[in-house]
Amino acid sequence: MTQEKFLARLAEEVQLDRALSADEMLFDIAEWDSLAMLGALSVFDEIGVNVEIDELENCKSIKDILNKAGFDS
Repeated sequence: MTQEKFLARLAEEVQLDRALSADEMLFDIAEWDSLAMLGALSVFDEIGVNVEIDELENCKSIKDILNKAGFDS
């Protein structure tokens, strides 16, 4: 999966009707909540990366999430 497809899937799981960018802060995304985090975990599963919920809770930005997924943003 490419970084762009990953971001598209993540936006879908977060139920956004727009694209995400690496420089966005998670606290600026109103839809980023515990349900969104669970959806994000399913996207990580799709790419075969094991991430725990507490690791996502420590992320501050989309870039942090991309780094956990193995992308160099």
